[in-house]
Amino acid sequence: MKHSKIAAAALFGAAMLIGGTNVAMAAPAGCESGWVCMYRDDDYAGGAVNLTNNTTAIPNLGSNGFNDEMNSWFSNFQYDSAWYYDANYGGSRKCMNSNSSNHSLGLADYDEATSARKLTTTTSC
Repeated sequence: MKHSKIAAAALFGAAMLIGGTNVAMAAPAGCESGWVCMYRDDDYAGGAVNLTNNTTAIPNLGSNGFNDEMNSWFSNFQYDSAWYYDANYGGSRKCMNSNSSNHSLGLADYDEATSARKLTTTTSC
């Protein structure tokens, strides 16, 4: 009986870990290491604009046909990044923490990103 309780507790703990945020999620296809990928639709779909190793900032997402279009993002980058409501990094700033993601922005933030950039530390946000 004692062994079955221990086994059950271990399985419960594993299920909690898998269901929680502690499990690293694989990056969506095309979101390479070091990149921050912003998607038009929920669940990393609908086309993307990326902050890459060479493109670390986009002061106006409209120049990429992506103004007020983002609904999800995936950070495959070691430092924080941010997106902004206005061009040239103005207006409200929203954090995209290092090596994290958001599969669906809240309704208040849907289709609001106008500029974005990589930051220089994991504590910038």
